[in-house]
Amino acid sequence: MPESEPLREPAATPTPAWPRRALLAALEVVWWWAAAVAVWTLTLSSVPDQELVAAAACGLPCGIAARAGRKAVAGSWRPRPGWAAWLLPLLAAVPVDTVRLLLLTMRQLRRWNAEGELTRVRLPAEPPDVVAARHAAAVLVVSATPGTFVVDSDLEEGTLVIHNLVSGWPQLEQVVRR
Repeated sequence: MPESEPLREPAATPTPAWPRRALLAALEVVWWWAAAVAVWTLTLSSVPDQELVAAAACGLPCGIAARAGRKAVAGSWRPRPGWAAWLLPLLAAVPVDTVRLLLLTMRQLRRWNAEGELTRVRLPAEPPDVVAARHAAAVLVVSATPGTFVVDSDLEEGTLVIHNLVSGWPQLEQVVRR
């Protein structure tokens, strides 16, 4: 009887890359869709079913457009986990700035000359894949309070120009530099 050959496992066929890319693309669209629906519902004073249907229907094209826009500009953000620490001062800054702005508004009703001040802030140097993400996160955090907003952002120089109508603790323009 001839010796039998050992059974060999068939060679593993490489998995095509397109299903993975399609899955990642679908997940990104779903992420942007959920973000659009969340922003829509956050602007409502009540959440009736009709608004949820409208948010879902309008959010899907927004999700598709957001992914297409990110791909068009070759955007690839690499956020740092430590930036989440910015959220704590932000939570404090919103009510504090709201009170300051209310007081300023009451004072300005008499004088009408509120100008505020412009401040140029240099963000720390980061690797190229992190710079755009840091700029976007910094602009979002600083502009989220009623007393400040970002007037200009220069990605190449790593600077933000911030308009402060009111100032004081917590100074988010200093927080985002850490």
